[in-house]
Amino acid sequence: MRSLNTPAIVAAGALTLALTGCGAGSALVGVDDAPSQVTTTAPVDAGSAQKIAERVIAQADEAAAAPAAEGQALRERALTGSALAVANAASKLEVDPAATTTPAPLKRTEAPKVLAVSRGTTFPRLILAQTTTATGAARLNLLTSPDAKTPFRLSTSVTMAPGTQVAALDSLDSGSPMVTKDTRLAVAPDALVKQYAASLAYPSPAKAEAVGTDDPFAASVRANAAAQAKAFGKLATLKQVHEAQPEQTVSIALRGGGALVFSLLERTDTITLKAGGKSLTPSAEFQRLVKKKTLTTSAELKSYETVVFTVPADGTAGVVGADEVLFSAKGS
Repeated sequence: MRSLNTPAIVAAGALTLALTGCGAGSALVGVDDAPSQVTTTAPVDAGSAQKIAERVIAQADEAAAAPAAEGQALRERALTGSALAVANAASKLEVDPAATTTPAPLKRTEAPKVLAVSRGTTFPRLILAQTTTATGAARLNLLTSPDAKTPFRLSTSVTMAPGTQVAALDSLDSGSPMVTKDTRLAVAPDALVKQYAASLAYPSPAKAEAVGTDDPFAASVRANAAAQAKAFGKLATLKQVHEAQPEQTVSIALRGGGALVFSLLERTDTITLKAGGKSLTPSAEFQRLVKKKTLTTSAELKSYETVVFTVPADGTAGVVGADEVLFSAKGS
């Protein structure tokens, strides 16, 4: 009997998620028609944006530290979109029937730093803020408000890869424009995300022409898939498919050209046991979701992968950061 080596995923903080085997709602904004009028004013001033960012991120921290019975309501108040989906997934893995303690509230030593506010008076409206985790890692946090009646909530939060940075955005006074069909980019955001997703497939990845795929996240996803397939040996086969979720793509124009693109991928790992009467023992996380201690036929695991790209006006796009969390598992 061999162990099904599906690595643990642990949430630490609002949405600080370990990568699965990688070490280290509705559309908000994507590629839309250009507005009929050009506006060069941010709808939220810098001081207000700072207060909103502090409030929302504090609420997200509170939700992450809350007992399971209270966590869902708190998450729905503080989070939306992919951030809510990811946090709900992480909460399922954290629920341990044997646990008797309540997570301690997060303590941030630095206030969020607002990097950008969306331009214009229309909705949805965005605020981009950077925070630092307890380990010193930088995180990009996207806050959104879909209409005048709905307060800002955290819609995406991603850990930046070491050594990466985001090019300058427009001033908080003028606001940063959203990407439109008229925005000059080396590759359209939706096409970019699809290319990157296809390049991560196992065992037959596609070549990505417009985005680099040598980033730490992509490298470790591929390495982990190869290691698992090797570990299965003659017992089972592994297939991985990564699918872009275009309704979750959010794109903000950078100053001087290019864009910052937030995206969500859904990864499916399919493990098929070969004939021979052998069985596999899944990880504790898999067992918790599936309620099975052994597998004799097959298994399917689904994970969310949140990825942020920088896209130049010309040249090759690159990955700024990524996080991953298991959200579904089934097997027999």
